[in-house]
Amino acid sequence: MKETTGQNQLNVSWFWYTGDMSHNLLYMKIERIQGKNMEVTSAIEQYVRKRVVALEKLTKRLQPSLLSVELGRPSEHHRKGEVFYAEFQADINGEKFFANAHADDLYAAIDEVQSDVKRQITDWRKKQRALGKKEGRSFKSFLRFGR
Repeated sequence: MKETTGQNQLNVSWFWYTGDMSHNLLYMKIERIQGKNMEVTSAIEQYVRKRVVALEKLTKRLQPSLLSVELGRPSEHHRKGEVFYAEFQADINGEKFFANAHADDLYAAIDEVQSDVKRQITDWRKKQRALGKKEGRSFKSFLRFGR
C-alpha cells in the first residue's frame, strides 16, 4: 500500500501475526560446534542444527537449554572403519545429558548421537512426570484422609 504525503512517498507494509512463530525461535542454544582433526563446514553445521530441532521440541518449556557439539576424527592416521565420532553434551534445566557415537560416516554418527540424547531426554521427562503424579496422589490421599 502506497501513501503519498506531499513530495515524499511513504511505503507502508502490513504483516499479519499468525501466532505460530516457533520456527524462528531457538529453545536450545548451541554453545559451540567444535571439530577435532577436521574442519567444520557450513553444511555440517546446518545438518547439526537440523538435528537439534528434534531436541528443541522436547525442551520448549525447559529453560535454560544449552548444547555443546564436538565432531571429528580420533586421529589423522585412521582410514578404515569407524573413523568419525560425534559428541553431544546437553544441559537442560540443570540436568546434564551426554552421548557419543562412532561411525564410518560423520552424518551417521550425528544421527546416532542425536537419537541417543533424544532418548535420554524423553526418559528423564517421563521420570519427572511420574514423580509429579506420585507426589500428587500422596498429597490427594493426605487431604482425603488427613494422614
